[in-house]
Amino acid sequence: MVRPRTGGVPAAGLPGLPRLLVAARDRSARPIPAGAGLLLHDLSLLDLVRLSARPAQTLAVDLDSIEGLAADEAAIEFLAARLGITVVITRRPGLAARAPDHGCLSLLHVHCLDSTGLDRALAAHPGAPVGTAVSPGLVLAHLSAAQRRRLHPPVLAYGLIRHREEREAAVAAGADGVVVESENDS
Repeated sequence: MVRPRTGGVPAAGLPGLPRLLVAARDRSARPIPAGAGLLLHDLSLLDLVRLSARPAQTLAVDLDSIEGLAADEAAIEFLAARLGITVVITRRPGLAARAPDHGCLSLLHVHCLDSTGLDRALAAHPGAPVGTAVSPGLVLAHLSAAQRRRLHPPVLAYGLIRHREEREAAVAAGADGVVVESENDS
């Protein structure tokens, strides 16, 4: 049995990964549970700026999904320095490797649609201190123990987790954090 890790603690000096990230795809001001963070994705740059003004919570951004923001190092600098973003998710290994230089916890977005996709993404993974965002998050509980050991921590279960049982299964499979669609899913 693979035991869950205790919290997503990255390399010294980098922010941690919250156990729960609530996904935000619009400007609605939904409540976020204490200790949870907000994952900003599938937004325009203007909506990203507006939502980043929410005080006192960890903000994560799926960099590749923000309309009007180039997925490059200048974008990471803008996110960290101007908007206070502390967690950056990207499918680009080289970019993921640069985010820690800007004080961000970085997660490589690994799409696990089949074993070939998983193997290719992990072969390109830059390694520590970059963690892994497994998508869809439901897949994590179905990976073999050997496959889960290859995931660089911290590990985020990202996508399609809608029920408490699915969240618990992802944590039991080794997720340090889980993305849910609303606070009711937590």
